[in-house]
Amino acid sequence: MDDSDPVRRLCAVVEAEVSEGGEGGDPVPPDLLADLTGLAEHASEAAELDGVALQTLDRSEGVREGVLLVFRAGVNEGRVVAHLVRELNNALWRHNRRVHGRRRLRCRISFHQGLVRLTETGYEGPAVTVVTRLCASAGPHIGGAGGDAPDLALVIEARLLDDLAYPETPDLHKRDFRLVTVSVSGSPVPVYVHVAGEGPVPADGPVPGEGPVPREGPVPGEGPVAGEGRVAGEGRVAGEKGRSG
Repeated sequence: MDDSDPVRRLCAVVEAEVSEGGEGGDPVPPDLLADLTGLAEHASEAAELDGVALQTLDRSEGVREGVLLVFRAGVNEGRVVAHLVRELNNALWRHNRRVHGRRRLRCRISFHQGLVRLTETGYEGPAVTVVTRLCASAGPHIGGAGGDAPDLALVIEARLLDDLAYPETPDLHKRDFRLVTVSVSGSPVPVYVHVAGEGPVPADGPVPGEGPVPREGPVPGEGPVAGEGRVAGEGRVAGEKGRSG
């Protein structure tokens, strides 16, 4: 996959904000960004997701520091969403039990499906632009910043969840999400928001939509989002057992 070969892929972005000692918009320190990257990679491996590429994202207009995940073609999108959120919730719970103060993490994970391409600087394209902006845009609908924010919140583009939850699947139930409208590149985009439960969830236990009580035309996307840092698609790929598609 290169600049001349855009393909449709499921994408996710994991963002974090400082729990204590800062406002929600403060930059995420490099050590916390490294913790976040490790959590995302561990969650991908624990969820047994093959061929997922991880790329760190730098702060830019409308985008916070975070981790971009691009999944191979042909994945079971419903399984990816449910299992990745479950394992990220578990990893985040274990991390926050071991640390205190500023090293505690409050995370959001967003999902969107669309066109991406792999360039010399990383993954770019409309899907990357949209998924990176969903986390920040949905913030007011999730909860407070810092210590008042939930440990993990899920934001998923409405058309994607409509496709995955119809007919009703055992992993995702729309009744447990709240539909809100956010602004992406100045245009309204409907998304579903879900706050994950506290504490670890067993592998055969509930996933998003089975237990935790929620809180509260083309999708616009403009231009590339820069991603300095590791591009797992060009080397180390978390949980890769075969070709990434």
